Amino acid sequence: MAHPPSIKATAFQQAADDLNRLIETGKISREEVEARLRKEDLRFLDKQLAATTWVPIDSYRRVVEILIEVEAGGSSPEVYLHNRGVRAAQRLHKAGLYRQFEASSETWGNRVGKIAVTMAAVLYNFTKWSFQSDPDGGAFETTLDEARDYPDALRAVGEGFIQYLAENLVPGHKVEVTSERVTADRIVFRGRFS
Repeated sequence: MAHPPSIKATAFQQAADDLNRLIETGKISREEVEARLRKEDLRFLDKQLAATTWVPIDSYRRVVEILIEVEAGGSSPEVYLHNRGVRAAQRLHKAGLYRQFEASSETWGNRVGKIAVTMAAVLYNFTKWSFQSDPDGGAFETTLDEARDYPDALRAVGEGFIQYLAENLVPGHKVEVTSERVTADRIVFRGRFS
């Protein structure tokens, strides 16, 4: 049976854990969460999910919408989501999952870009990713096709994730990452090293 557009539990789990923490600390009640989420969303909240589990992307989007409302405070949702992406990349990096990504700026496009695109393809069951780097290594583009169901919240998370990845795997360089939904079905992430 085919899954609806979904995200791997490894990417969803932190959002679920953050929402549960907000419930435990009284920043939002369980009743409020249950009223805002759908019944099918709730089954993903109260347990540690197996890494192979697929979570519908709409469930992820609804959880993140609550997190934005409760946690973003006075900051813009884009800044909050960008920072979530940075933190997600930090967790993976600290867990040692980026060792194979270590590269210089000269090999960014040939090695790291391909690995990053492959990693993204594993996290989503409904998108196609591609990567292109300028010959001089000063800029890159990651294109996400078949992105109609990809929430804009994930676009901002992706900017933070890609920024952290680029800055920490090509030490000594700062990178600015922007993104744009150029059509309903295509998103382009652009990075430029300074």
